[in-house]
Amino acid sequence: MRDSKEASDYYALLGIIRTANAEQIRAAFHRFAREHHPDNFIGSPEESERHTELYQHGSEAYRVLLDPTKRKLYDEGLENGVLRYCADRTKEKRRTMKPPGGVVLRSSKARVFFTRAHKAIESEDWPQAKLNLQMAIQNEPDNEALKAKLEEVRERMKAR
Repeated sequence: MRDSKEASDYYALLGIIRTANAEQIRAAFHRFAREHHPDNFIGSPEESERHTELYQHGSEAYRVLLDPTKRKLYDEGLENGVLRYCADRTKEKRRTMKPPGGVVLRSSKARVFFTRAHKAIESEDWPQAKLNLQMAIQNEPDNEALKAKLEEVRERMKAR
């Protein structure tokens, strides 16, 4: 990317403010596309190549800013000086969630069973907590934190 506009953040690239709504983003992208679409520069291969890169960057900006989840992640990255959206952050955010009880779970099924187990632990229903933890472990067999919770419940059952 050679142009200063190409190295800027998505908002500057499309010429919009950070609080722009979806309609303003669409209008800005359409203006941007009319100006920078590679088909406008067919006679000059050098210009066509440069505008192809710029247009791809603008298209990326449009897709990211219209998706609320991606936009939120992009804005967080922008505060740290990251000018491009990183798809890896989306996977990271979706794959690590902490339900009540502080155990990190990747599987939505394991999360459901662990949440039930946590409620059973709070009400001291140890057999139900044990059963739900075992179900959660079946969905995430490599999760050591779940196994540790199950051992805690077994110890409480013995102590009873």
